[in-house]
This record gives sequence, structure tokens and C-alpha cells, in this order.
Amino acid sequence: MHKSGMRAVGSTTRGFTLIELLVVIAIVGILSSVILASLSTARQKSRDAKRITEITQIGKALELYFDGKQSYPSTTPTGFSGDDAAVQMLAAVGFFARTPPPPQGTNPTYIYHGVTKATNGTLSECTAGAVCNSYELGITLERSDNPVLSSDSDLSVGTFYGINPDCKVGTGGSEQCYDISP
Repeated sequence: MHKSGMRAVGSTTRGFTLIELLVVIAIVGILSSVILASLSTARQKSRDAKRITEITQIGKALELYFDGKQSYPSTTPTGFSGDDAAVQMLAAVGFFARTPPPPQGTNPTYIYHGVTKATNGTLSECTAGAVCNSYELGITLERSDNPVLSSDSDLSVGTFYGINPDCKVGTGGSEQCYDISP
């Protein structure tokens, strides 16, 4: 450089062109969209894994309840309401520190039905005051391609339907209800 601050003729100093900068910005945009899509899938899988773990823990609490009472809770235990009334009741009597909150998603409610299984194998919903010798417990997963869906209970009792998306009768679509029974 000359003393006047001007470049000498034939200087090799060069900057980025506008086209080069636009290409770099486009590449960064494409990479970030791919990463965000992968992150979304990972988050769905993570929430589904939490749901499956919670269902397993609730199932263990139901077994402890059965050991003490020789009956599972009815579908609508006295004093509790909603699809997860029995889960609320288990929390109220001390089986959990608090009702396990399912992660947010399509249908973030545990669906529980007390079941009476007759000796001939027929299933019926167990109402308050009756002895329940079985149960169905389910929750809707976000991803219908989860491998656990191929080995869950898939039973139908009353308004519980384990092969529908939201574990309830009257809905169609792919199976997303992960359900367990003893």
C-alpha cells in the first residue's frame, strides 16, 4: 500500500463476492433445516419413551395395589373422574408422589379401564364396588412406527380400544395406542 492508503495496481488482496456469500448462506440454511427436522423426530421419540416408562411404572403400582386389595381399581373409583381416574386415585393413596404427568402430545392422558375377566375369557368393564381381576392401561404415542406397538395388548373393553390412535372406540387411523394389561 502506498502512503496515501490506496492500493497499488496488481494487488492480490481480494474479498468474497456477493454470489459466494449467497451460496454459503444457502448451504447453512439447508443444513439447519435438516438438523431441525432430525431434532423434531428425536424429541417425539424421547416423549414416547417417557410415556412407555411411565405406563410401566403405573403398571407396577397397579400390581402393588392388587397385592394389597386383591382387586385392581375400577374404571371410575369413587371420588375421582376422567380417563385416568384410577391413576389419580393411586397418587392420592400414596403410590406416587404425584400423578405422573404424561408429556404433551396428541392425547396426553392415560386411559385406564378396570376389567373383569370371566372364566370363559370374555372381558367386561369393571364398575365401582366390583372386584376387578384385570385392567387395560394405555396412552397415545406420537409416532405410529414405534416398535412397541407391535407387541402391546391391543384389547377392546367397553370404550377402551387398544388398536385405535387415541385408545378409544370410534376413532380410525393408524394404531398409536400403547396399552398394557397384566
